Amino acid sequence: MSRLIPILDLFQTEVQKLSIEPDRFEALAMEIFRFQAEQNPVYSRFLYLLGCESRFVSHLEEIPFLPISFFKNQEIKTGEWQAETWFQSSGTSKQQRSRHFVRKLAWYHSVSAQIFNSQIGDLQSFQILGLLPTYLENPHSSLIEMVQSFMKSDSNSRQFLSVDFESFESDLAVVRQSGLKPLIFSVTYALRKLMEEKSMDLSDCVVIETGGMKGLGNEIPKAEMYDLLRNNLKIKQLYSEYGMTEMLSQAYSSDGIYVPGYSMRVLVRQLEDPLSGSSMTGRGGLNIIDLANMDTCSFIATDDVGQVFDDQRFEVFGRVDGSEIRGCNLLFAN
Repeated sequence: MSRLIPILDLFQTEVQKLSIEPDRFEALAMEIFRFQAEQNPVYSRFLYLLGCESRFVSHLEEIPFLPISFFKNQEIKTGEWQAETWFQSSGTSKQQRSRHFVRKLAWYHSVSAQIFNSQIGDLQSFQILGLLPTYLENPHSSLIEMVQSFMKSDSNSRQFLSVDFESFESDLAVVRQSGLKPLIFSVTYALRKLMEEKSMDLSDCVVIETGGMKGLGNEIPKAEMYDLLRNNLKIKQLYSEYGMTEMLSQAYSSDGIYVPGYSMRVLVRQLEDPLSGSSMTGRGGLNIIDLANMDTCSFIATDDVGQVFDDQRFEVFGRVDGSEIRGCNLLFAN
C-alpha cells in the first residue's frame, strides 16, 4: 500500500465534515492544494511550468487550476494507487475522451448521495426512473453510476429506459402505485421528445434534467426549454444537475442558478488571460474546486463560461473557445 493512502483517507474524512462545518472549506482546500502540488505528478509539473511555488500560494484565488483537457491525455492521480474503476466522458470513438480514475467508488456514492439529500430530498422517499438513453451507451458514465447507486438505496426502483415512451408511461404508473414520489433523471433530449410525442402530466414527479442535446436536435436556450417542459408536461419540480466526468461532486438548480455541493466551490477566471488567477465572484471561465477529488486533482479549469454570485451560487452561459485550453496544453508539452 502506498504511504500516501492513509493521508488520502484522512482527507476524505475531513471533506465529509464540510457538510456540517462549511467554514473550514478554505483551510482544507489550501491543505489539499499543497499536498497535490507535491504528490500529483501531472499537477506538480503544470505548476512548475507556470513558475508557481505552492508555498507562496496563500489564498484560493491564487491557486492555478489544471485545464480540464488534461484528463484526456494524462493519468491524473495524487500518489500511487490501484483504481477500482474509471469514469469516461461521452463521445464518438474518433474523439479523445476524458478518463477520471476512481480510487474508491463508495466515496463517489457517498458524496453524490449527501449532496442530493441536502439539495433535493431524502433518496429513501423517491422511486427512480432513469430516462438516459444516450448515457446508456457509455458503460463508464459517471452519471449512470450515480443514478444506479441511488437506485440501490431503494430496491423497488425501476430500471433505466430508452426513448420508449410506452414503457415509460407503464413503468411510471407502477411507480405511482408504490406510494413513493416519482423521481425522473433524464437527458434534455428525451424530455423534449417526450413533450413532442406524448401528452403527459408529470406534476407529481420530481424531474432532474442532466443536459444532453448536442447533436440530437436544434438547441434552444435552457430557460426557454424549461418553460416548454413545464407548460407541456406540467412539471412543477424541475431541477438541473451540473456534474462532469472529471468531478466527483455535483450542483443542482431549480431556477437556472446552481447551488454547489458541500465539497465544491466555483471561481471565475479571465477569458483573455486564463492563467492570471481567479476571482470569487464575477463573469468569466469557471474554475472549480472539488475537494472530493483529493485522489486526483481538486482544482479544475473547466470549458464553461458563467457567473459566480456573492452567495457562491453560479450560472452557466455556455462553453469556452477551445483555443484557451489548447494554449495551456502547449505550455505543458514544452
